[in-house]
Order: sequence, then structure tokens, then C-alpha cells
Amino acid sequence: MEGFLRPGTPATVVLREGGGRQWTGDIAAVRNGGLAVRLQGELPAWDARAVYLIVVRRGEERWRLAAAYIGQSGNAVAFRALGDWQPMDRRAHPRFTAGHRVDVRSVLGTSRQDGHLVDISLGGAAVHVESRPGGRQVCVRVYAGAFSSELLCNVVSAEERDGGTVLHLSFAELAPAQRAFVRQIIEELSGGARQAS
Repeated sequence: MEGFLRPGTPATVVLREGGGRQWTGDIAAVRNGGLAVRLQGELPAWDARAVYLIVVRRGEERWRLAAAYIGQSGNAVAFRALGDWQPMDRRAHPRFTAGHRVDVRSVLGTSRQDGHLVDISLGGAAVHVESRPGGRQVCVRVYAGAFSSELLCNVVSAEERDGGTVLHLSFAELAPAQRAFVRQIIEELSGGARQAS
């Protein structure tokens, strides 16, 4: 896995503890047993006892590495590997490639963005928007022909891709009508056998 990591590879650092936080950036350096990530934005006071996840994409697959903080120089943060790289996409439901139009609204504020579905499953979806909205939850209105439904989603992760941001989402509790709407989209997509990798 380390062989494909090169300086400049996009990366996300995730801390699940304490309500969860994440920072985006790119790989700055790779060394035996560790790596440095150049991060964007305001950085926290790092905790050497916490377990961070470093998330990268290899082709269409996302991989994660459990790591511990060991130091910082400017916006470059060094981590020690706590194990081997592991694939992340172990979903309970198959994903299907989609292109439906969506509106994404932040639960915290009034921001609203147009976008499109990248993929969808019974457990969640990925949507492409211009930029990441604030907060850990968003409302996504999905348009399917003459019908639409607004779905409350938890933001699992976000990554820069194709000139925008892809939000990886898990559905919060869906009402029966919302579940039926999602199932209908999946049934239509599965008829074309467009299962996402």
C-alpha cells in the first residue's frame, strides 16, 4: 500500500473520539512506519494518546491507517502507523452509481447547494457539491423524475474530487415513505446493473 503513496496524494485525518473531527490535506512524506500529512485550515492541539485514522483513496477504493500523533512542523503533521492499511468500503448494502440531481442544505445554517448523487445504497449515499457545508448533518433532497424526498444524513467523510467536494453520507432515521423512495431509486438503478465499485 505504501508504494502508491506519494507526496501530494490527497488525505483526510479523522479523530472519532469526542464527537469526531476531520482535517483535509495531502501526503507530505512517507517513511518506514509513518507518514506526514500537510493539512489545511486551523489545526487542533494534537493528542499523542488518541488514535487517528488517515484516509486515502487508491483508484475507487478508500483505505485507512490507524495512527498516533508524533509531531508537527507548521501545517505538516507526523503520524506513526499503529497497524497496516485497511480497505474502508465494508458496507452492509451494495452501492449503485447514480446521477440524480440533489439539493444539499446544512442543518446548522441556511446554506444550500446544488449537486448530484455519485452513488446510493440502502444505508447512505455519496453526493458531489461545490464545497463542504458546515456541521455533521445535512438534509439532501433527491430528485427522481416527478418525485423528490428530503433525507437527513450524517456526514461520514468529505473529499475533494472533480473540482468540488464529495460528501460520503449515512442516512439518519428514515420514515417509511423515505425508505420506499430510496428503495425505488435503487431498484431502478439495479435494473441497469450499475453497482458502484
